[in-house]
This record gives sequence, structure tokens and C-alpha cells, in this order.
Amino acid sequence: MPHKVYQLFLNQLNKCFDKFEFSKEVQLTMKQPKNEIIVNFPVKLSNGDTELFKGYRIQHNDQLGPFKGGLRFHHEVHLDECKSLAAWMTMKCALQELPYGGGKGGIKFNPREYNEDDLRAISRGFSKALFPYIGENVDIPAPDVGSTAQVMDWMNSVYQNMSHNKFSSSFTGKSLENGGSKGREQATGLGVAYCVREYFKVNNESMEGKTFMVQGFGNVGSFGAKLLEGMGMKCIGVADHTGHYLLNVENNQFEKVFAHNKENRCLAGISTDLATPCDRNTFFSNKCDVFVPAALELQILEEEAKMMNCRMIVEGANGPTDDVADDILLQRGIDVIPDILANSGGVTTSYFEWVQNKSSHYWSEKEVLAKLEDKMVETFHRVWNCAKDNQIDMRTSSFYLAIDRIAKKIASNQK
Repeated sequence: MPHKVYQLFLNQLNKCFDKFEFSKEVQLTMKQPKNEIIVNFPVKLSNGDTELFKGYRIQHNDQLGPFKGGLRFHHEVHLDECKSLAAWMTMKCALQELPYGGGKGGIKFNPREYNEDDLRAISRGFSKALFPYIGENVDIPAPDVGSTAQVMDWMNSVYQNMSHNKFSSSFTGKSLENGGSKGREQATGLGVAYCVREYFKVNNESMEGKTFMVQGFGNVGSFGAKLLEGMGMKCIGVADHTGHYLLNVENNQFEKVFAHNKENRCLAGISTDLATPCDRNTFFSNKCDVFVPAALELQILEEEAKMMNCRMIVEGANGPTDDVADDILLQRGIDVIPDILANSGGVTTSYFEWVQNKSSHYWSEKEVLAKLEDKMVETFHRVWNCAKDNQIDMRTSSFYLAIDRIAKKIASNQK
């Protein structure tokens, strides 16, 4: 029996297959990954102990190009989670018409419990273990929850030394000094903000003064919130990975909330002069125009879907809404901009980094963000129009457009 997060992906997939006709081959190809890689590697830590780490790399589909996706450093990483994330990455890449298939991986550990020397050793050990399975035209890892540009630099350095290849296109999400792309840090949050902006545009409404809340205040949530504030919206609630829920961001004090979170890497200890603490249910049921789940998977379930008091949800995280909640939200008239569209700005800018690495020609931040905006806007409208034409929700529309591109490639290969 698949874990519930992978079952969620299969349920989303089957909903699309129930609506649109695809060949048996396409259906079977999409339901399981091409490769499931598990590595166990020992690492000597700075205290002298040696610890064994378990790492995963799932390579879901490479019909459109090399596998692409992040490496998650988190204590709850497991095989079926990586399978679902890799499958959603296949969908994102196909939807954005990138020359990639989906991949995902990670290590089951809590990086916050290790010092920098140990994280370097763990990252380098993982890179050595993955070496036979990755490469610039095979599988290109990137950062994810718990990993950083520094982690990618460490891993990329090991790969370069082992492959005797000094080019830096085998990893993306690197630091600028090591071949990273300008604009990458804010790209996913910016993609979320563009989707919100286009949603109000197609509904002929202004964003000015509309309210939003963000659950998950890491890279995606915090940057997304900052960008939405800059577009004229008002942040009235934030929550983070430590379980702190805050409402009533007082007197437009969002910048101070953002600064506190950036300095402390959490919302704990924030002054009640800036926001009001609350519990989870109060947070999810608070009235707002837009709700942004930007934490981990399976955050909006049946209970949350019944209590939510917003007009639209834009999924900054992967798989935050389960299929039961999806049906409830649809019945309640709450629109959902799905993860494979809303948070695809990250992989799109990773693609830009890969292109720059391979050409040894680097773009300005203005160029990168202009290309990202064009991509996000064009894809949003394709999804929106497909949903309206077929009278379906935006998730099913996104899945259809992504699978149809893969199906056409499979068919062309058989001629």
C-alpha cells in the first residue's frame, strides 16, 4: 500500500485519467518511477563518531530530458515521499515545457542537529554515493527543504573532482561564486506571486489592499509574502516550521516580521507588538483573500478544508492539499492554484542556471527574472484557459497539459 503522500499523487493522476483518454502505456509510465535508488554511506563526524546515513534518489521520468529535482535534508524523508516529489517534478517540468524529467531525493536526518563541518562531510559523502547515477545530461540535483546553495557547492565540488569535469552544470542552486544564477533565491516565491497577480488579472480585479496569509515561512513563503506585499497586498498572518502561528500583523509591520524571521530562522520570540499569537485552527479559519501553504506536504486535509475562510489557495509547497480537501474546496468555490504550476518558478530558474552553465554565458538578474515572468505568465494562462474550456479545476488542467506533452513524446518515439 503506497504511503499517503504517494497515494495523493496517484489519486491526482487518476482524476486526470478519468477525465482525459491516455494510452495504457502512458498511464503505466506515469504511475511509477523509472529508477529508485537507495544509498547507505558512513560519515566520520567532527566528534570522532562514525554515523551511517540513508540517502534516496528517485528518477521518475526522462522522456523529455535528464532527471531534475531537489535533494531534501529532513528527518522525515522517506522513499514514497521522494517518489511523489519526483513525480510532481516530472509534471512541473512538462507543464513549463522544460527539457527535463522529474527527480527527487534526500537524506533522512535533521540538518539543524549538525555543525557546519559535519554538514560538509555528510553532503560530500552523499555526492560520492550518488556519483554513478547523476550528471549534467543524466540527472541534475538542486537544493530543497533543509539543503542550501552551500550544500550544492560542496556536492558539486566532489562531483567535479570525481568526474574530472570542471564545468558546473551537474548541480543547480549553487552560489553565484560557483556558477549559480542570479535571481534563483527568490524565484519560487516570485513564481507564486506572479500566479496570484495573474489570477486577479483574469478576474479583472486589483490586488491593492487584498489580504493574504502564509503557512510556512522559509525561502518560498517569506519571499512570496514579501513580493505580494510589494504588489499591494497585505499580509495578515504567518506561520513557521516551529509551529508558531501569528495573526494581525499590526500596523503594516510585515517588514519587521520578515527581518525577525530572516535573522532567527523562525518566528519564535517575536514581539506581540508586531503580531498576535494564535493556535492552528484559529489560523486556518481566519478570513483572508489568499492563503499560501508553503510548508510541507498534507497540511490542508478534510478538517482544514471545511474551516478555511479564503477565496483562493496558491500552493507554494508540494502536495499541501490532499484529494479529499481538494473536493471540499471545489464544492465550496475556493479556487486552488496547484503546486506544479504555482511553485514551478524554482525549477524554471534552475533550468536557466543549467543553460548558463553549459554556455558559460551569464545573465543579469533583470534578464533572469524577465524570462521567469514570461514563463510563469504564459503557463498560467494556458492552464487557466484549459480549465475554463474543459470546465475542470486548475490542478486537473495542469496535469492534463503536462501528461499530454509526455504522451506526445512517447508517441513520436514509436513512429
